[in-house]
Amino acid sequence: MADSQSPEDFFGVAEQLLDRGIAALKALIPMIWLQSKTTPIQFLVGGTMVLLVSLLLSISPAQDPAEPPLIKPRTPVIGHFWGLFRGHAAYFTRLYDRTKLPIATVTVGHQKLYVIYDGGLQQAALRAKDMDAQTLMVDAIALIFGVHQTTVDKLLGRDGVHPSIMAPMEHIFKLTLQGDNMNRLARTALGALADTLNGVDNAAGGIPVPNLYRWLQTLVSQTTSKALWGEHNPYQDGSLISAQWEFDDNVSPLMMLGIFPSLLARKAHRARVRIAAALEGYFSARYDSDSDSGASAFVRERSRLLRSYGVDDGELARNETVITLVATSNAVSTLFWCLAEVFARPDLLCDVRAEAARAVIVAEGGGDSQETAGKGQRRRATVPAVGLEARVPLLASAYRDAIRLASQSVASRRVLRDTVISGAGGDGPSYLLKVGTDVFLPAKQVHRDQAVWGDDAEAFNARRFLSRAQGGDASDDTLRLRKAAFVPFGGGKHLCPGRHFAFVENLATMAALALGFELDGLDAARLEMAESKRGETAKPVPGMAGGPVVLRRRKGWEDVVWEFSC
Repeated sequence: MADSQSPEDFFGVAEQLLDRGIAALKALIPMIWLQSKTTPIQFLVGGTMVLLVSLLLSISPAQDPAEPPLIKPRTPVIGHFWGLFRGHAAYFTRLYDRTKLPIATVTVGHQKLYVIYDGGLQQAALRAKDMDAQTLMVDAIALIFGVHQTTVDKLLGRDGVHPSIMAPMEHIFKLTLQGDNMNRLARTALGALADTLNGVDNAAGGIPVPNLYRWLQTLVSQTTSKALWGEHNPYQDGSLISAQWEFDDNVSPLMMLGIFPSLLARKAHRARVRIAAALEGYFSARYDSDSDSGASAFVRERSRLLRSYGVDDGELARNETVITLVATSNAVSTLFWCLAEVFARPDLLCDVRAEAARAVIVAEGGGDSQETAGKGQRRRATVPAVGLEARVPLLASAYRDAIRLASQSVASRRVLRDTVISGAGGDGPSYLLKVGTDVFLPAKQVHRDQAVWGDDAEAFNARRFLSRAQGGDASDDTLRLRKAAFVPFGGGKHLCPGRHFAFVENLATMAALALGFELDGLDAARLEMAESKRGETAKPVPGMAGGPVVLRRRKGWEDVVWEFSC
């Protein structure tokens, strides 16, 4: 019969209804639980009723022909919800590998979202005026770090009393993460790094490093947290650094569900409670507002602004749990991959060392290092951290290509008004993005597009960002194209505010390590990049971080005292 439905049609409708019911139940569970005094059995019965009603009353969101093409899920009933639940951001990669669409619509329950893969369309979306990133970010902090919804409503101006905090917070980012304030952050962080480097003693066997990635996690957390939090830095307690990375390793259930964290995300919940408790003590003592405590302008100004919204110390601590994690997580992975890629290539390491030797200022003593050391004199090597990029273009290019490969970030925006975007300078196909829909922009496909990066787009190339005049093989037009397609920090008006600090800190660290140290035992065959699930910079596959190494002073540099100028 002409009106009969095929099994595929039936499963498609069933999947849409079930997905919608799951999404509705997920949204209503916290409200049912918190606003009722039910027993667990009553709660389950009530939840089942909500699910059944949702299945009966729900329909899939309508699809306008002008919207991006719809990707239908392969698996009946479970659909995209299961794919996103298991794969998170990596699911976007699998969808692209299956369809090769430049932009797509994906339905998850009663909601739809857009995924943009094409670089030109991503740039158009990032430039669009009616797309907002801030609301999504604040809502995510509430979900992941346990900030109460009443606080979120205050900060976003939803409570009818306070204006949105976004504009003054953006001003704080600009004020405290650039110029002199950024230099102070870098000076403190690199000063702490110098203490570690100057403690390397070849006579004592150097520093054994069982896992280079984990060692960098601890080192960067120590140096960066000191710069941020000052003399009373809570992360001086090494167990707090361990808790931070325990949280980072187990945060995915919080990002996907956000409900019953003590049951469904036990490790991450326990870690965030531990960190928040330490930070609450810091804020209760007002170390953040003590001008003599050494707290960074970034921490001081953020806490001042949040307190002006009536945020108490407990909520302030939960909200600011994000600071050290965000300041270190991507920076650690980027530093690891740059370090590993350079040290795994002897010829490249030789070139980087020659370049760094011209940039680093060595003074006092002079002559042969063994003779200098024998006289009790020590040379001082000063790395000029600010402005270093111009002096080490090869190292800067290598650093950027390490980011290009490792960055699997997924920028997100919410459509505030119906918006039409088109790529290829406005000459390509146009797509309607509907108000209220969330848009996701994965960097991985743009960063590995052979049309932009060349046939070796999947491989590391230290000279990829160099002009021909600098020893690279890219024309000026190609470099401009690559600059536009390089999006590890987002784009438009919502670029990562800490990118300059991370770049200065990591480039100076790389210059010092390359010039003055060896990583004995680094095994290039044991380096493998894992797939990023959360849209963060990729970590190494467990057990594939280059094997155990020993950090030693390089021959001829045993006597050097390391310093950084900012």
